[in-house]
Amino acid sequence: MSSIVAGRFASIPEAEHAAQKLYARGFSVWDVSIMSVDPGGARPPGVLLAARAKGERREEVLDVLREGGACDCEEAKGKWEGGQWTDFDPARAPALVDAAEGECWPIPGQGAGKGADGGDGNVRPAHAAPVAQEAVAEDSTGNEDPGSELEHYVDRQVASHN
Repeated sequence: MSSIVAGRFASIPEAEHAAQKLYARGFSVWDVSIMSVDPGGARPPGVLLAARAKGERREEVLDVLREGGACDCEEAKGKWEGGQWTDFDPARAPALVDAAEGECWPIPGQGAGKGADGGDGNVRPAHAAPVAQEAVAEDSTGNEDPGSELEHYVDRQVASHN
């Protein structure tokens, strides 16, 4: 069994960008696999980047995945042959490494791998972190629409930073 680290991306170009970062760090094309995950399993739909990594390299892969904007990062043991996670089962729930609270939101107005400063995506801006838990902790405006509560929270946060 191989040690595997994986993360879910919203698109193939985002996953490919993260794969390029892994190749630049010395990972082989035989150690990195990109596959589509269709709805209907225990996993949300998206594009899964999986990498075979041992020891300290597992944390290195997790860093690259997180920097690239991956959600649902996981570590698993599996069968790895010919550059593919051959016993991957989308119906099996992932063993998440760091379950984020709230939703994993993309960075608004940014393309794959671009940070807020327009750089190569090595720094994830603070606004890209989940905010749902903080938003529902705020005092109610009296409106029963949760989307409106979130909108009011975001408006107050933007106003406080300007």
